[in-house]
Amino acid sequence: MTELDTDRFLTVQEVADVLRVSRWSVGRYIGAGALEAIKGDGPNGSIRIPLRSLHAYIEAHTVAGSERGRGDPRRAGGAGPVRGPGAHRARPPS
Repeated sequence: MTELDTDRFLTVQEVADVLRVSRWSVGRYIGAGALEAIKGDGPNGSIRIPLRSLHAYIEAHTVAGSERGRGDPRRAGGAGPVRGPGAHRARPPS
């Protein structure tokens, strides 16, 4: 039996649901080579992601608790505080 005989294929939406991201994000992961995909014939061919590729992606992007923070609060939970629109502009001195 070949690998294709035993592999299950997922739609972009199914992968997006598992990862809790948008379909557009899954497309970016495919474009960046982080996820393997198979595209059907034609310009609008359907895209399928092998389940083993999703498992490999999750494995490669899973971090242990000790790898997250290392004392830097910006690395522990994300990119830092969330700011509203216009936060990138310099504020006038008080």
